[in-house]
Amino acid sequence: MLCPGSVFGMFFVLNVLLWIEDSSGAVPFSTLVALLALWFGISVPLTFVGAYFGFRKRALDFPVRTNQIPRQIPEQTIYTQPLPGIIMGGVLPFGCIFIQLFFILNSIWASQTYYMFGFLFLVFLILIQWTRLWCHEDTMKVETRLHSSLDVE
Repeated sequence: MLCPGSVFGMFFVLNVLLWIEDSSGAVPFSTLVALLALWFGISVPLTFVGAYFGFRKRALDFPVRTNQIPRQIPEQTIYTQPLPGIIMGGVLPFGCIFIQLFFILNSIWASQTYYMFGFLFLVFLILIQWTRLWCHEDTMKVETRLHSSLDVE
């Protein structure tokens, strides 16, 4: 309830500023009332119903016992740490998008026509395929490396 309430509060304050300026971009008052009705009529009751059923449910009993002696975690190699994996995973998609946006914005600022939309679409398809493959395969690779290095907290 805190997040939707704060978002609605900021939205309402900005909308009041738009009303003061007589802007056509201001949201009508009836729409704000409808949003409040949806929030208080659906979101708030469901929050309390979920909390009620959550507190009534008994605690989970885990079917296995854990070892009381903590396992020694070996020293981490550079490729099993999170930061290098994040950098390696984001450099190629970022570079692909950055180069295309550089050429598009350069042609717009220089008052020239960008005529390579077919190439841009091809690069977009390659980017989508690469991201799909990267997210699928390398997530499994990183998880396998982390499990093999015994850092599975």
